[in-house]
Amino acid sequence: MDVSPELINSPHNARFKRWQSYVKSPEATECPWFPVEGPKQALELSRDYQLELLLYSRENSKVADLATRSVNIARLTPSLLSRLSSVRTHQGLVAFFSKPSWTWHDISTFVLYLEELQDPGNLGTLLRTAQATGLFSLITSPSSVSPWNPKVIRASSGALMRVPTLENISLKEMRKRKYQLIATSPRGSHDLFQQRFSPGTAFLIGNEGRGLTSRALRLAEKVYGIPMEKESNSLNTAVVGSLVMYQVYLQKQKL
Repeated sequence: MDVSPELINSPHNARFKRWQSYVKSPEATECPWFPVEGPKQALELSRDYQLELLLYSRENSKVADLATRSVNIARLTPSLLSRLSSVRTHQGLVAFFSKPSWTWHDISTFVLYLEELQDPGNLGTLLRTAQATGLFSLITSPSSVSPWNPKVIRASSGALMRVPTLENISLKEMRKRKYQLIATSPRGSHDLFQQRFSPGTAFLIGNEGRGLTSRALRLAEKVYGIPMEKESNSLNTAVVGSLVMYQVYLQKQKL
């Protein structure tokens, strides 16, 4: 960088306080951006998406590269940057990208509907699997963890920018849009791996502890199970969703 931006060194700086609120609550409706920590993910995303703001503490070649792609840049003291970091030892920069604005027109013909999913790590994993298969969009019910939860952002490794996702959608709305509702449950009477699925299908994935609600199971046209040894009676939610997505993916590969 030819000219370094002015150094911000006070936690009372108005701009810093606003950026801090974006880092703490990226899921807030009034927050237009979401944060990414570290150069690797920031560089990867900046190749395809607009980098709105780059905050850094020390100049290096990666920071210089990112600075040429960013609308705005600011330099912070290391202690201030550490206040924006969610890890014990920060990686020297925080980059902010605009949240994508998805609509129903972006939603694919295969959907994973997440009912009251709570664990951000599970949602991040499901976003990464959806990106890997390239076939699924994700839809969350009311009371589910937000895709913009800071832990989801970290766990998704950028997939939330590439996988169309809608929040706070009811099962009533899914039925209105003519999706075939397919439930997954340890008590499912049909073997998931013995079926073929058509576009227009929404697979219902339940809460980590309680599974699907009784209402979701009633609304589902069929309930599918995943074969397991007798000693096991459940799988991690992210594993179930990933198995569903790869079952559909493998079927598509064989056409």
